[in-house]
Amino acid sequence: MEDKLKKQYNGWKAAFWVLVIVLIGSLLTVVHLASAPVKTPAETTAPKASDTSLELVLNQKQVNALANSYIKKIQKKSKKPQYRFIVGNQYATVIGHAKFLGVNVQYAMNCIPVKTSEGNILLKAKGLAVGRLNLPIGFVMGYIKKNYQLPNWVYINQKKKTILLDLNKYTKNKAVHAQADEINMADGEFKFLITVPQDN
Repeated sequence: MEDKLKKQYNGWKAAFWVLVIVLIGSLLTVVHLASAPVKTPAETTAPKASDTSLELVLNQKQVNALANSYIKKIQKKSKKPQYRFIVGNQYATVIGHAKFLGVNVQYAMNCIPVKTSEGNILLKAKGLAVGRLNLPIGFVMGYIKKNYQLPNWVYINQKKKTILLDLNKYTKNKAVHAQADEINMADGEFKFLITVPQDN
């Protein structure tokens, strides 16, 4: 009888220590992702406006259609987790899934888009919904950076809680250059300056 109790006790003791190790491992992962050194690349300089420049005005529906088309294209062959990007009336929202303590949870991260001095777009994270969990924004951004298929012109800074969309880098070697000119979330109006590079 005593041996039986001892075996039961040892089983619970082992389960307790496994749980402690899993919790400590998860905590260390969160700390590592939040405190990992962040590379802050220099923004690509915007080309100067010229006679070949023109203004392109898009509405909310058109911006979402362009974003979804591009995201589907880069995720098509990727085995990495999928995500969506939706521009709403107040926020630009990144929606995806993250794994926390072995559980797959859906999150929605709200960002305020701001035009930078170089005509790029900076998304400032303002809120995060992760089911019933209360995860730090920096942790989720670190998870996105590490696990998602992102284009080389998108930079995540989990410490500053920002995502830089470097439009100048994206369009640098293309037939036309595009840069943000005005972002008006309230009216759902987005102005871009399109420049056709001139031969020297």
